[in-house]
Amino acid sequence: MSTSAIIFMAGSWTFVLGLTFWSFHRLLKDKEHFDPDGIGPKAPPKKGETEQ
Repeated sequence: MSTSAIIFMAGSWTFVLGLTFWSFHRLLKDKEHFDPDGIGPKAPPKKGETEQ
């Protein structure tokens, strides 16, 4: 493989993995902790900014 092909492949994988981690981070940060067994918080979770 040529040097430019290796650089392109590394850049592509960096972009794909970065987008994946960013998406999971965005999905998981919207959830507030809620413990439905009665020991945790007394109020239900707030809706995230991406939820309707």
